[in-house]
Amino acid sequence: MKLIQASKDGYGFEFTLQEKQLLFKVLALYPLVPAAHHRLSRAVSAPSDENQRLLEDSLTDHRQETRQRVRTLMANPKSFQARGGGFCWHPSRAEIEWMLQVLNEVRVGSWLELGSPDLAKSREIISTPENLMHRWAMDIAGGFEMIFIAALSGELPLQTD
Repeated sequence: MKLIQASKDGYGFEFTLQEKQLLFKVLALYPLVPAAHHRLSRAVSAPSDENQRLLEDSLTDHRQETRQRVRTLMANPKSFQARGGGFCWHPSRAEIEWMLQVLNEVRVGSWLELGSPDLAKSREIISTPENLMHRWAMDIAGGFEMIFIAALSGELPLQTD
């Protein structure tokens, strides 16, 4: 994946077919964090059941909107336009920030599905097909996040071949 454009109006990224497929596989996992994981308050006294239910309902609505936006991005051939042997995506800064939220949801949700392990001790993760999928999703989502954050911060060099 290469950064091919960076300006105040937006960005341009060039993906190989494989990179685009990896990104789409990760995006297709959205959402992974259970709604009940989000608590209105972490205080000792629990929030009322009604307030917690309102939070979860709001999250459900937001997730449905985001899921539809993810589907639209992946289904619209204009989103990732064919160029040479690859594909180009030209997002605005706001679209990259939205993408970061989606990727982070997948990364954190995968980590939760793995039992919130200490990743420095990754050998503790029992190797099952499901665990391997979550470990893969967590790593790939994190890799894309690092690239997008570096692009937003100006730390990713432009590559024009």
